Amino acid sequence: MKKLLVLLIALMALTSCSKEEGYGGLASISGKVYAKDYNSSGTLVSEGYLAGMKVYISSHDGNSFYDDVDTYPDGSFKFDFLHKGTYDVWVIGDCDYCPWDQVYVLKTIEVTSKKEDVVVEDFVISI
Repeated sequence: MKKLLVLLIALMALTSCSKEEGYGGLASISGKVYAKDYNSSGTLVSEGYLAGMKVYISSHDGNSFYDDVDTYPDGSFKFDFLHKGTYDVWVIGDCDYCPWDQVYVLKTIEVTSKKEDVVVEDFVISI
């Protein structure tokens, strides 16, 4: 009985140390959202970094998102306290007049170390 108990405790200790994607770590992912505004004739009328856009994060190919943040006035965003792993980060555009079907921009991002700060290229959306 003692051997079984020791084996069970050892198995629990080994499996509890493995960390999956998600919150609780020391890594981060940051970037900026750049928007292009088109009028009803499809002409670009303005562009620039955009405040107040929702940016979402989930584990890669996950069924639901972990969290969302709003972009700051300079268009920047940051997700802190992440573990190593692969994440999907996306922004949803909202362009009623665009002749193309841009619904969202998704990037798959790899965090390779415990304390890494991954800075991604700008998300360019149409509004």
